[in-house]
Amino acid sequence: MILGTAGASFLSIDNLLGFIGTHAIHAAAVPMVAVITALAGSAAALGGVLGRDLTRALVAVVGFVATRSPATSLHLPYPVAIVLQALVPLAFAAAGASVLLRRRGLVIVRVLAALLMGLALAWTATAFVPVALAAFLIVQAVTLLVVVILSLRPVLRLIFDVARDLWSSADVR
Repeated sequence: MILGTAGASFLSIDNLLGFIGTHAIHAAAVPMVAVITALAGSAAALGGVLGRDLTRALVAVVGFVATRSPATSLHLPYPVAIVLQALVPLAFAAAGASVLLRRRGLVIVRVLAALLMGLALAWTATAFVPVALAAFLIVQAVTLLVVVILSLRPVLRLIFDVARDLWSSADVR
């Protein structure tokens, strides 16, 4: 899931930078990043469904952001593009809601989940309401970055636990 969200975020940020005349990655590498992102997102979605983890299944939809990204130069049929345009941010909003419904967890995770819901709804609105393309891409990129941070939660929890154990050891004090 981390690979899928990170790849989609990278492509979205590359799109945003393309409007000011620069790119983070070479144009020849973009389709490879898009394919890896879509495969990682698909694998995470399948793993979330098989593991009955609704949050992972919903957030993993981000892998398909790359397939409708202008940077990939893929031309999807119009109905498929419209469905993805609505499905991806709504999946993020649902994932944020499912994180908020859990009573336990760190406060920062709950704050990020609330931020994710707001950004996802703004992404939906900017996708269908005529706004500047740069505004849409900024909302998309920020939403994806929040998703990457939320998907890194297990890694951050591990780092926090190691730091706490290290701090409580007698050798450090």
